[in-house]
Amino acid sequence: MRLREFVFGTAFMSLALVTVAAAPIPDNSCVAGIGDEMWPWATGDIKPNTEAHASVPSTVVPIPALPSPMIIEDRIVGSAYYDVLGILMASNSCSDFFGGSPVSLDVFNSFMGRVKKDHLPVTIGMRMSGPITSVVNTNTKTAYRLFDRVSINANGPFYRGTASKSEPTIPRIGRFSPNSREVRVLMLLHELGHLIKGAEGNWLLPDDGNDTELSIANSQKIDDVCGDQIRELGRSVASRKHSKQAQPQEALARVSTDPEPKY
Repeated sequence: MRLREFVFGTAFMSLALVTVAAAPIPDNSCVAGIGDEMWPWATGDIKPNTEAHASVPSTVVPIPALPSPMIIEDRIVGSAYYDVLGILMASNSCSDFFGGSPVSLDVFNSFMGRVKKDHLPVTIGMRMSGPITSVVNTNTKTAYRLFDRVSINANGPFYRGTASKSEPTIPRIGRFSPNSREVRVLMLLHELGHLIKGAEGNWLLPDDGNDTELSIANSQKIDDVCGDQIRELGRSVASRKHSKQAQPQEALARVSTDPEPKY
C-alpha cells in the first residue's frame, strides 16, 4: 500500500502522498475548552478575531467540537492542537493562506479527528494512509481531502529530540528544533496544506512524495505565511517566564523606591 508519510531528509522531512478511496467524515459541534482549562472567549470575557478570508463572508466562527479524545488524553497533542486552533481562529496571513477561519477550522478539525499515536521508524514523523475522502463543503465552497488514518510517530520529532549520542539523530525541521512547540505546529500546518485546494483548484502545497527538495520548499512556504504566528508561540512563553521572574525584583524595587508612609 502506498502511504503519505512525513519522513526525514538530511535537513528536512520529505512527504509521500497518495489518494485512494472514500471514508466517512467526523462530526463537528461545539466545546468550550480542554479539561478544566476554559478558553477566555468561552466565558464571554474575550472574543476572538474571526474575520474570514475575502472569498468567505465574515462571520463569527463557533468554537469547534473536540474532534478526538486524544486531545485530552495526550497533553502534547492537545497543546499542539490548541496552538494551531488559536492561529487559525484569528485573522492573519496564516489563516488567510488556508482560506480563512471557517475553511481552515473545518478541515483541521476533520483532520485531527483521525489522528492516532503510533510507533514507527525514527525516520518517519507523521503518516497518512488508508482510504481518502474527497469533500466539498457547500457552506464555504471549499474542496479538500481526508486520509482515513493519520499516525503521529511516538519515536519522531513530534515527541522526541535526540537524547544521547547512542540514539539516531533527529534533525531540526527548518529552523525549529525537534520536540518543540513550534515544530509540532509546523508539522500539523504542513499536513493541512496538502489537504486543501486553493482558488485555482490545486492543493495549497503540491504533493512532494519522496522529493526532499520540494518538501523543504513546502515547509518553507508554511514558514513564510505562518512563521510569525509560530514564532510568537515561543515568544509568549518566554515573556510569561520573564514576567514571573521579574515580579519579585519589581516588588523589591518598589519597596526600595517608594517613600516611607506618613501616619
